[in-house]
This record gives sequence, structure tokens and C-alpha cells, in this order.
Amino acid sequence: MEVIFSAVSGEYTDAARPRLTTRPEGTLLVYRYTAPEVVGTGGQLVTSGARTEVVALPPRYDDRRGELMIQLDPSLAAGMRDGLDYLEHFEYECTEQTVSRFLPNVLTYRAITQLGISNPELEEKLPGLVEEGLNKLYLQQRGDGGWGWWRESRESNPYITAYIIFAMAKAREADFAVEASVVQRGLDYLNGQLVNSREFRWYRQANRQAFILYAMAEAGDVARASEYTGDLWDNREKLSHYGRALLALSLDMIEPGDARIETLLSDLNNAAILSATGAHWEEQNYDWWAMNTDTRSTGIILDALARLDPENDLIPNVVRWLMVARKDGIWETTQETAWALIAFTDWMVVTGELRGNYEYAAALNGEELAAGTVDAENVDESIKLRIAIADLLADQGNYLNIGRGPGDGRLYYTAHLRVYLPVEEIDPANRGIIVYRQYADAACVATKDEPCPELQEVTVGDTVRVKLTIVAPTDLYYVVVEDPLPAGGEAIDTGLATTSLLEQNPQLRRQAEHPMWYDFYWWWWHWYSRSELRDEKVVLFADYLPRGTYEYTYTFRATLPGEYRVIPTVASEMYFPEVFGRSDGRLLTIAAGAE
Repeated sequence: MEVIFSAVSGEYTDAARPRLTTRPEGTLLVYRYTAPEVVGTGGQLVTSGARTEVVALPPRYDDRRGELMIQLDPSLAAGMRDGLDYLEHFEYECTEQTVSRFLPNVLTYRAITQLGISNPELEEKLPGLVEEGLNKLYLQQRGDGGWGWWRESRESNPYITAYIIFAMAKAREADFAVEASVVQRGLDYLNGQLVNSREFRWYRQANRQAFILYAMAEAGDVARASEYTGDLWDNREKLSHYGRALLALSLDMIEPGDARIETLLSDLNNAAILSATGAHWEEQNYDWWAMNTDTRSTGIILDALARLDPENDLIPNVVRWLMVARKDGIWETTQETAWALIAFTDWMVVTGELRGNYEYAAALNGEELAAGTVDAENVDESIKLRIAIADLLADQGNYLNIGRGPGDGRLYYTAHLRVYLPVEEIDPANRGIIVYRQYADAACVATKDEPCPELQEVTVGDTVRVKLTIVAPTDLYYVVVEDPLPAGGEAIDTGLATTSLLEQNPQLRRQAEHPMWYDFYWWWWHWYSRSELRDEKVVLFADYLPRGTYEYTYTFRATLPGEYRVIPTVASEMYFPEVFGRSDGRLLTIAAGAE
């Protein structure tokens, strides 16, 4: 929406866009009362030929919004651009995301430099991006040499610390200046986290050991890392698939050509899952603290194959699977995106596919959408096509044809259909998290026998207390809760000096199973890591929520009269988005105050 205010007084006129119009060209973002659903497919053409995909619409959808998104990538470098941009502009800034913002860019820059290709845009922005990220990490390093998930975290996290040391090592390899003392303190912390295999109670500890050893080896601390790799090798049955890939990479850095590497790669080959969309790996058990998913595992394993066994016939199928796993050019988490881009970068160096030279074409239902020639000038540029939902056939299949001519290079393609379903037709969802939302008068004091009534209508100036009930049937890791605000309400920042006593700080309390334990829980645990009050929503982050029921409360003030449809609250694990919960949407009426 474009917002312009103008004034006319006789011969004098003036106009301006308000400062709140933060979207491109002074526009204001408007959220529709709908929820998106996305499905997709894809593939790659290595030689001359064509593929046909059929796209069908669901029975009910919003025909004013949604589209078929088609992306043709003449190389992995082109396919990586959206992922790099996604990481660079990710809306939250925890420590892991600070690293993911610059690490894949550093590796991409290093790869294209090795291939003798110039990228002025990346060369111009990368130094500032790396310097900004490193400076933030320097300030966030804790006294023990490690880092936490957030700057406010009370304890260092071995996984986050290993990821940071790995990133700093790669930045140093690309000739960026990195504080040696910071790296050394981080390595000392990681060395202190290494344990003897006798202490491995389960796979998570073995995987953590593999990741730490990998980071230490990448940073050049080969001597100390080598003291533990043999012990980990002897206990490799406790490692997940991605842990075996990391161990293989570590062994190669310690002693290139180590015979044990072949055994680890053979184990990975045997565990690969082949399907119509390519090849990937599925872990028997999820490694929550490591932020690992099957997609992340597949990215790490692809990187190991590209570096240690580049002739492996599985690799093209793994690349295809990862390309299809994207949604709108990116993967579902920052960790999935970062490791997929890391793997693509190393594979791109092996294939030399930036020397593409062929013709291509795409058509939908017999009508040409795009056609052209790939050469050295545009091999790193994606071709993006968008077809509005209203332009697709509603009662029959839509035929999408992708083709290419003879010549060097590869053509990757993906097609994703994004449709929007009305919130009124979507029930609350429970995919591992249960979420409820309640609005009440902030002045109301609830008792056991008389809870505060649910508000459906308030008056401008009223203060509303929001209570979000979060039920965790199992332990949850790296949780994000996003609660959209009604457009006529504004979250109250209790840190301001003008805030009255009626408002309250955002709080997350665990409901005790027995009343006598309530005060104990509140005194002992600080459940959440961070909360953010934004213009359009309130966001809560928690590193870890043990199984149980929690109440998160905050207040907002009704500021504009009207009838507002409030988008559902969503809670999810940041690195495991398939674990999520959604409340229902709701209606809130804000009446005008007395004149």
C-alpha cells in the first residue's frame, strides 16, 4: 500500500510519505488475513533435453493472492543468490545468525576467486559484511572463551562456539583479518569440551565431539584434535550420519588419504535414501541442540562427498534434492541454508560449471514464458518467472515444460506453488506445540475461581493483557513464538519512563504441576532468552523449554478504532520448523473513546 499525506492551503501545497512507510518506494506493508501453503518440485538438465511438470490448484484458495514461482538457475552460483540474500537480511540476530550472515558469502567469494571469476558486487560488500559480523562476535565472546546463542545467554554453547571458530577459520583463509587471540580463546574453550568416549551416553555427545573436532581441525588446531579422532572412530556407531561426515572431513585434514575415510564414506553411501526428487539422508534421531535437520545433514554430507569423493555418482542426485527442498529460493532455517550453500560452493569448484554455454526455454500450457542463451556473462544470474494464481487453470493440470540445448554447463530448475487459504477455514494446528491466545483487561486480577473474562471489544486507550499459553508435549529447543498484534494496537515497552504501573514486563512462567511448586519454578528458572516488541508483532525466543505448560504475558494499548482480524499466533522450533503450533485467528473491535 502506498501512503501519501498532502495539504493544500490556497496557493501553497505540500506532500510527504510518513516515516513509518518502511517498504520499498515508500509503501506500507499490509498483512492479509490468510495463511500460506507452499508445494514444489524441481530438477536439473545436464545435457540437451526437456522435462515436463504438472501443477494443480487445490479446491479452495484466495484467487487474489498467490502465484506459481519458477526459477531457472544456469549454475549453482545463480541458485545460491537467494540463499545468500536471505541470510544477509534475516530478521533476527542471534549469534548463530550473525555467523550465517557472512560465512557462506566468504566461501562463495573464495570459490569464485579460485575459478578466476570476478564478482564486483560481492567484492564490494563482503569486507564490510565480514567486519561487521566479526566485530559483533568479538564483543559477544564470554570470559570462558565461548559464545552463547544470544549475547544475553548466561552460558557458552559448544555448538555455537564451534560454528563461530569454523567461520573465523574460513574468513582467515580468504585473507580477512581475524583476531588471533579471539580464535585461540575459542579453541581453548572447545578443547575443554572434549571428552573420552566412555562419557558418551548417547549419540548427541558423540555428534558434538565430531563437530568440535571438525572446527578445531579447520582452524589449524590439528595436534589437539588428533588426540580424540581415533577414540571417536572406535565409537563411530554412536554417530549420526552428519557426524560421520564431519569425522571424515576431520580425518582428511589431520592425515590426507587416511584409510578410515573410505569406510565412513561407504557407510554414508549405504544410508542414502533415493527418491524421485533425488538423494538425501534421514537421521534416526534428531540432534536438537546441534540445530540439525535432515536437510542440514544432507548439506554436510554433500560437502564431505564433494571434498573427499567428487566422482561419487550420488552427488548430482543430492544436489537435485537440495535444490528442490528450497522454498522461494531458500531453505527453512539459517543452518540448512548455510550448510547447503557451503556444500554447493565446494561442488561448484569441482564441476567448474560456471563455464556454461547453451540455449534454454520454458513454457506453461504451450505458451512460452522465457527463452535465451546462457554464457559467461550471465551464468551466475537466475531467471525468475512468476505467474499469478488467477492466470492458472483451476479445474485441470497446468503443464510446465523446461528445456535446454547442447553445450557445456547445467540447468537447474524449481517450481513452487504458493496459495493462500482464508484463516477462517484453517483450524488451529498442533505439530508438536500447542498454542492458545487470550485477551483480557490488564487491570483484571484473576483468581482460581474467577478467571479474567475474554475481551472481544475494547475502547481506544485501553490496556489489554495478552496471555499466550504454550504447551510443550516434549522438550523443545530454540523456540520462537510470534504473536501478531491487531493493526489498531501497539505493544507497550515497559522500559520507557512514561510507562504506568498498570503495564507489565513481558513474562514467561511455567505452570507448576502442583501449586506449592509455582513460586519455586518462577524463582529458579529464567525460561526465555529474549523478547522483542515490534510494530506488527511480539516475538519471544527461548533456548530450551522442558516438557510442560507455559504462560507468556505482555500488554498492548488500543490506539485506533476499528474492527480488526488478528492473524494466528505461531510457535516453532527455529531449526526444526516442522515442529510448530498455531492458534486460531480472532476478531477484536476497538471502539472510539468518549469525545
